[in-house]
This record gives sequence, C-alpha cells and structure tokens, in this order.
Amino acid sequence: MDEAIPKADSMVINQFGKIEAIGTEITLRNQFGSFSEEVNFKGKTIVPGLNDSHMHVWKIGHLRTYMLDVRGVKSIAEFQQMLFDFAEKNPTSKWILARGVNEMVLKEKRLPTKEDLDAIIADRPVFVIRTCAHIGIANSKAIEISNVNEATEVPFGGEIRKNQDGSLQGIFTERALGLIMNNIPQFTFEEYKNMILEAHNYLLSLGITSATDPAANEELLAAYIKLDEEGLLKVRMNVFPLRIPDGSDEIQVLPEKYESDFLQIKTVKFFSDGGLSSATAALNVPYKNTDGYKGVLRLDYDKFFQTAKEAVDSGFSVATHAIGHKAIDLTLKVYRELFKINNTLKHRIEHVGFLSDENIKDFKQMNMTAAMQPIFIYELANNFKNTLNDDLLEVVYPCKTVLDNGINLALSTDGPVVKEINPWVNMETAVTRKAMDGFVIGENQKITLRQALKAYTVGSAIADNLENIKGSLSKGKYADFIILDKNPFDLKDVSSVQTTETWVNGKLSYKRRE
Repeated sequence: MDEAIPKADSMVINQFGKIEAIGTEITLRNQFGSFSEEVNFKGKTIVPGLNDSHMHVWKIGHLRTYMLDVRGVKSIAEFQQMLFDFAEKNPTSKWILARGVNEMVLKEKRLPTKEDLDAIIADRPVFVIRTCAHIGIANSKAIEISNVNEATEVPFGGEIRKNQDGSLQGIFTERALGLIMNNIPQFTFEEYKNMILEAHNYLLSLGITSATDPAANEELLAAYIKLDEEGLLKVRMNVFPLRIPDGSDEIQVLPEKYESDFLQIKTVKFFSDGGLSSATAALNVPYKNTDGYKGVLRLDYDKFFQTAKEAVDSGFSVATHAIGHKAIDLTLKVYRELFKINNTLKHRIEHVGFLSDENIKDFKQMNMTAAMQPIFIYELANNFKNTLNDDLLEVVYPCKTVLDNGINLALSTDGPVVKEINPWVNMETAVTRKAMDGFVIGENQKITLRQALKAYTVGSAIADNLENIKGSLSKGKYADFIILDKNPFDLKDVSSVQTTETWVNGKLSYKRRE
C-alpha cells in the first residue's frame, strides 16, 4: 500500500517495532549484513494490518462476555426462548441485556414490545437493543425502575412509541434511549477490561491491528487510558469521547487530549440523526410505506455548533454520525464554521448515506474523511429495500462517488451493528455491492479491490491523522502487518481470505491454529 514501493519481498524491523527498510532481499542483506532474527514466510502474501475506522470495540466485547447476542434470530418466539435461557443462566444479573434484534428478519416483521418481554421476564429489568443501536425495547420492570410513564416528556431527537390508546409500547428511539439506559448500573473497570481485551483478541484473529471506537463515555475513556498505561492494549485504538449522551441535555465534560503508541483521544463525537436500517436517519424525502415520515434529526444547529466549537478551541477534531441528507447538510453547515476557526483540524463524517454536489464540495474544501460501511448492504439490504425508494437505493453509501471526487475513504463495519465484521467480507461487498442473498444495491458505486484495501489501510490511517506512522508498509512506520492464507488479488471473491498471522510492533500477536 506504499505507492513509492507497491511491492517488496523483504523488510527489516528494528528494536522499536518499526520498519527500518523494505525492498528486495538481496538489497537488504547487502545493506545490513546480519540480523538478530529472520522469519521466512515462504512466499505468503503480506499486507499492512487492517484498520477498522468505525467499530464499537467494547460493545463487540460486551456481546462476547456479559450480553445476549440475538443477531440473526428469526422469530419473536425464538428470541423469547433465548432471552429466557440467558436469564436462567445468569440469575445474579440485575439487568438482562440483549442486542441484535432486526424486525426485517423476524417472521412477524415487527419489533418485540414490552408485553413480549414481560411474558418471559417480569421480575428483573430487561433492555433489548435493536441491531442498529438506535432503538431499544424495555420490559415493564425496566420502565418502572426508570420512572418513565405515558406522561414522560420526550427528549429532543428521540421518540417514546405508544399504542393508539396512549399506552407505552416499551419502544424507545434515538435520544430517548437514555431514559432507560441511564438507569443501567455502570460497568466496573474489570468488566470494561474483560470486554475490551476479549474484543482485541477477536480483532487480531481477523487481521485488525487498529480500530476506532466511536462513542465513549467518561468511564470507558478512563478504562482505555488505564489499560494503555498498564500496557495491556493489543490493538491501536482511536477513541472518540461522546459530547451529548442520550436521554440528557447535559454536555459530557471535554477530556484532556491523550496520545500514545496504542491510544489516541483527539476527536469528539456527535450524533446528528438516526439509523438507515431502523428508518430513523433524517432524509429529505419520506421513507417508503410511511405517511410522510422522514426520520429524526437529533441536534439543533446552535447546540451542535457551540458544543463542537468548545472542542475545536481545545484542539479536538470532530466526527459526526450523519447518514441522511438533512443530517449531512446540518453537519457540514457546522463544520464550515469550525473550519473558519481552525482550518488545520481534519473533521470526518461517519456513515455518509448520501452525498449532494454541494456536500462533495465541502468534503473536498475541508479535506475531510468519509468513514463508510459497505457491509451494511450485505447484512441490512432487506431493511433498505423496504424503506428506501429505488432512486435512493442506487446511490446509498456512495463509495465510488467519494473516491472519484478525491475524498478520503475509510472503510469499517460499525460492529456490532452488523454481525459480520470480517474485513474481507466488507471489502468484497464494496467491490460487488451484493447483499447476502445476491441482490445488488448501487451497481454504479462499486469500487476495486485495490481501492477497498487502500481504504482499509491508508485511508483509515489518514482518518486517524496517523498516516505518517501507519497504514502502509513503509520505512519509519509501525511494523503492523498480517499474513494471508491466499493472495486476494488472485481471487474473484475475497470474502474467504483468512489471516494466518497478525504482527503488531514487529511482534507476533496472533497465529491461527492449523
């Protein structure tokens, strides 16, 4: 991924875990003479460590430790049985938490309600997060503990869904999620540690050596810093403090900037709208099969600008979740003003569902990054087909438009919003635009494998503002690289590519069992 040296057969790594030289074996042997250690990969393909530019790392770990994973569940009855079994196996858990339900793959084609949860667990609070994390369902006990009722004021940028008679469905969206979630007991440091390190082990097996965790509260930030200080982080982390938490108008305290070899905290995060698969992203046209509904805008300009300006004045870049047209327009309106204050900071937009010609001009002028997730097409196509008109389907998640206009593209999965966080499945989707069932969405937005791999390495390093020390196998950069079981450029379908070894800082961090 180094344009100056596109291919090489050997590299030299120094005692600091950085690449001292790269090129041909003959040249390097002549240059250095002898080495303390030599490793022969026998012609295997080596590429830079992959960098997922937007994934909720601790939440991936949460699903692998303390939370019920219901992604892929096919009916409410199956979901209820899994919930019952999980509660039985965890009798001391004060709250029962689950994530991953998607009504479009349920037989009933609807979200569960509090009645569905009450029928299984009535004596303990239950909270179930939809796969997108923009909608949650609470049972009656959780609603009672949270002091929520039919008269509760709905937070700006959220919804409390009700039945026709005014009774609660138990379904909360966007910023209203906090009405319930703020009452769930805080995790301890040990719990955060277990989640993060469990996730790191999993990421290393996928060849991911760097990742961005894009929404952290104060406790999670403190946990990351403590883990870094203790030398326990295994994957290089870019962590975004969240400025405006759900369910509250209170601004989260701006932390101190932090930077080390394995952790940086230099960018703050905002949410300007909802999710596309949940039909809460703020579009400029109505969703299909609705009475003019266009989604949810979660921020107003004044609060967004003032809160972002405080961060920029302290040297922080800004990253904003924006999918729908209205959300992207609002975000760029704020960014234009921030750019006038400090034009050296590089801001980014997470997801980028759609782009207008005016949006493209702003991206280019402000040297911004689009952090995008083609994998959504693979896993969530049925949601999009059900909610978006054909014109929008043709241009959703416009990766090619981004690259054609010279805008930096960083690829990611947003796991655990999707179950499949394998980078090679994500890259295959970027190349083919195929959903799991083979349906193609946005034929004209296909990109090449080389472009996809660059967006997973160099592009994500640029998004992190760390392209000088990672992203390509180049002299002076971290020796973060992965050994592949096959050469992806020899394949018609790269989704089967596997990482056999992952090296971080020139040291073996993962080796696949034979």
